[in-house]
Amino acid sequence: MRKALAIAIAVLLIAVSALPAFAEVVTSPHATTADYIITIPEDIEGGSAVAEIKSDVDEDGNQVVVIRGVPDDGYDFAGWVIEGEFVPHGDLTDAELELLISSDIKVVPSFVKKGQPASPTTPGEKQIDNGSKSPQTGSSDTVAYVVLFTSVAALLVTVAVVKRRSANR
Repeated sequence: MRKALAIAIAVLLIAVSALPAFAEVVTSPHATTADYIITIPEDIEGGSAVAEIKSDVDEDGNQVVVIRGVPDDGYDFAGWVIEGEFVPHGDLTDAELELLISSDIKVVPSFVKKGQPASPTTPGEKQIDNGSKSPQTGSSDTVAYVVLFTSVAALLVTVAVVKRRSANR
């Protein structure tokens, strides 16, 4: 009876020790109650830009804003250069663009003279900053399963050795 109790306790300890390996990694949201700061330079050749906040910062630390590039007479909008953590809902060459931001950002519109194509060096066409976070794809349970399998195998070997020794007495 003591052997069965010892085995039951060992199995319980193995199961309890393996639980943290299966736990989901949770990152804390940005704790903020204020809107993020959207910086727009004032001395832009060919036009200006405005930003409109569409939502408060949510529990995940995200906020929705709309930015608009306003070209001066004789200019066309060419694109955006955006610094900070953001996800665009549209193309960076759209004059009006909705962004999901998770930090302060700096937005700079680019304009070209009417009739001129946007050059390959136009910032809005080639530069996208989707933030410094990599996509969350979930954790790998491989390590947890290896630890669990190895623990159960060791327990079974121990039981077999104890039974063999008991039978030899």
